[in-house]
Amino acid sequence: MPLENQSRRFNGHYVQNVGSQARDFCMLDRNILSHLKLALLLSLLSSSILLQSRLVPDPTEHGKMQPHPALAYLLFGASIVTSAAGIWEFHTGVLDLLNLTAFLRSARIHHFLMTVVTCVVGVMCIYALVIDD
Repeated sequence: MPLENQSRRFNGHYVQNVGSQARDFCMLDRNILSHLKLALLLSLLSSSILLQSRLVPDPTEHGKMQPHPALAYLLFGASIVTSAAGIWEFHTGVLDLLNLTAFLRSARIHHFLMTVVTCVVGVMCIYALVIDD
């Protein structure tokens, strides 16, 4: 079956593969999967803080200071922001691909959101170092 018929059958758009379009589309897939993987990791960290679970429990740490639940909420919020930023970047990238515009346009909102997530992860690392002392 020709590609044009398949495109009409699935109500999709037919885009000629000229230049780097296939590579650019794979880049979009790789980026959204990276964002979703980071969001899953942040939500897993949030859940482990709320449940106070560890991979290897240490019986000598019974009286130590426990992480604050607000940190877990902050991490879960960062995971939602990461998912939203990844979906935003994927959506604008697909629109750029369909409109045959350049991919080098950068959305400032995506960079801002990911900077916020980076700051949250940095604060979490500093907090974890303070708790261990």
